This record gives sequence, structure tokens and C-alpha cells, in this order.
Amino acid sequence: MNILAFLALSFGISLVAFACITALPAARSPESAFGLPFWLIMVWGPSLAAMVLSAREGQLAELLGRVVQLSSVPWPVWALVAAPVALLLVLLPFAPEATTALSPGLVLGLVAFNLVLGPLGEELGWRGYLQDRLAPELGWLVASLVVGGIWLVWHLPLWTIDSPHAQIALPLFAGHVLCYAVIIGAGHTLSGGSILPAVLIHLSVNVASGLAIFAGFRDPNSWFGTSLWFYAVLSLLAIGLVVHRTGQAGAGWLGS
Repeated sequence: MNILAFLALSFGISLVAFACITALPAARSPESAFGLPFWLIMVWGPSLAAMVLSAREGQLAELLGRVVQLSSVPWPVWALVAAPVALLLVLLPFAPEATTALSPGLVLGLVAFNLVLGPLGEELGWRGYLQDRLAPELGWLVASLVVGGIWLVWHLPLWTIDSPHAQIALPLFAGHVLCYAVIIGAGHTLSGGSILPAVLIHLSVNVASGLAIFAGFRDPNSWFGTSLWFYAVLSLLAIGLVVHRTGQAGAGWLGS
């Protein structure tokens, strides 16, 4: 019942905000002062739902504490955090177009923008609430894939408006989301339920995608197509890492 309540509340909050964005022309860009609050509410649907339900269950402090839980994060998880940006640096010489100069201020702004309009608004819900309730029955890997499927569906309305997501071929985006879900789920599992790695891996993925435009991958499909193989391999390595360090196969019916 808690899972159904979480899904209903997450999608409900996000879809109401999305309806306002589509109905109000001035709200269609998150870069405008009028539009930003609507985009924030839409993106924060999962985390707001998790906070509301956790507060009702008397576990809000515990949920928020796991966002900054650092001590349980092992060193291999930091490699998962760094991997997306490292990939961009490796692929930089192979970009199809010329690079565009970036100032430190622009990079910091990109990081801050992606942090607020992304992982902070989602990961308390997707990994901190939903995955933690699915994993005991399904296993961490199956739970990660289920969360990834739900995460993909939650994004789909963005293909009905003029958004950055709509410029990406949906099959490519779907492949990426499922890979991200496995990688983030692995980091979350290896870190004993800390939400911090989920936030940072999600942020690293988003920042790498944003910087790819300046690195010469101006067509989003060129970046998403080129990098998909890497994320697929990284997701397999993440699965192997969890099995090696914890002995968890990731599927409930396989046992430990």
C-alpha cells in the first residue's frame, strides 16, 4: 500500500505541475522566473512524495539523514560517481563538432542547476523510498530495473512539449535510463542505503550530458548514441561489483 501511495503521490504532484506548464506559455521554460517554480514542483514530485509519506510513518529524519550519509559509502562507489565525467573526457577528441569555451562560473551554474532540477528532486523518492521497499522482495537488481521502468514512464510527458528531452530519440533515452537505474541501484546497495551516491551519480550523468553539448556533441543523439555502450558496460561492471562485495545476485528468486 505504501508503494502505491508513493506512486500515486509522485505522479500526481508531477503531472499537476506539468499540466500548469503546458497550459501557461510563460511557464514552459525552467529558465524563467515564472516557469521555474512549476518545473521545480514537477521535478520534485518523487522526493516530495517520499518526504510526505516518511513524515506520516515517523521516518522523515531518517530519510533526510541518508541524503548526507557518507560513512557507509565504499571507495568503488566513488568510481561510479566519477565515471560519466571521465567518459566525456575520454570521448572529447572524438566529438563530431568543435568545442565551445566554458567559464568556471558556467560550469558551477550547470552543476547547481542540474542538482536542484534533477537528483535532489528525485532520488529521495526513487532510491531512498521506492527501491528500499522493493528490494527486500525482488532483490536489488530487479528492484533497480522496476524503478528504472517507472522512472522512464515518469519522464514520458516531456516528449509531448518542446523540452531538451524531446530532442533525444526515445529508445536511446530508455536504454540510458535503465543503465542509470542499475548503476545508481548498485551504488545505493553498496552504500548501505545511503542516498548520497544516488544523488551524486545522477548528478554526474546529467552534468556529463550537459557538458557534452559544449564538448562538441551538439546533437543530443550523438552523445546518447555514443555513450550508451559505455553505460551498458558500466552497468554490468556495477552488477559484478555488488555480487563480489555482497554476494547478492540481485534477484529475489535466486536467493543470495
